[in-house]
Amino acid sequence: MNLRTRTLILGAIIGGLMGVGVAYLYLRSAPIQVDETGAERLPAVPPAEALKASLGVLAAVRQVVGLGGPGV
Repeated sequence: MNLRTRTLILGAIIGGLMGVGVAYLYLRSAPIQVDETGAERLPAVPPAEALKASLGVLAAVRQVVGLGGPGV
């Protein structure tokens, strides 16, 4: 197995674990709503909050991409 394949597999594992961790933390912090039929729902995320979270993720990705660049 070459270096590229190992790196991609490791990135997939780390990304999956981080995704599960973030989902777990979101479920712990968000109040679960129950409707009249007994179905559970999560509250809607305001667009401004979703945009802030997306920009934070993009900033983190940019920093990771910068790790492979020339040293400063």
